[in-house]
Amino acid sequence: MNSKPDKARAGAGKKATSARRPVTDGHEMLVSYESIVKMQRVLYTKKIEVVKAGISKEQLTRLKEIFELDYDTLSSLLIVTNRSLHLKKGKDILSRNVSDRIIAIADVFSLGYNVFNSRELFHRWLRQPSRDLGGVQPLSLLDTITGMEEVKQQLLRMENHS
Repeated sequence: MNSKPDKARAGAGKKATSARRPVTDGHEMLVSYESIVKMQRVLYTKKIEVVKAGISKEQLTRLKEIFELDYDTLSSLLIVTNRSLHLKKGKDILSRNVSDRIIAIADVFSLGYNVFNSRELFHRWLRQPSRDLGGVQPLSLLDTITGMEEVKQQLLRMENHS
């Protein structure tokens, strides 16, 4: 069973080099800023596989650093208590619901990184009130699926106007 992910990972390196082909390996999806940027090309089936397998506390900690979020904000976005995040250790797997929310939030960040072509500019935009989003910070909308969709729509409008 362990040989399949290794084979899939080995084959994915070849596919990831092509800008036109979708990334098909979900194992390396959440490890770096660059991997988050490429999430726009990851097939939804691979994202679902990652959700069903569960995201580890290690992966969440890495995403927290990439997204420049504190645990209070992260727990608010994931709709879990700060304590429940701190109780998980290392390779402990988060629930399917939390993993699903993490992938949904990572998708928003991926789109934002691609629209802004800059982590710093996107993070700044997330934290500033947006007139187009009713005067609220886009980050504050990421705690609901509807809010995530609205932020994504705003990013797509920005992308289409550039």
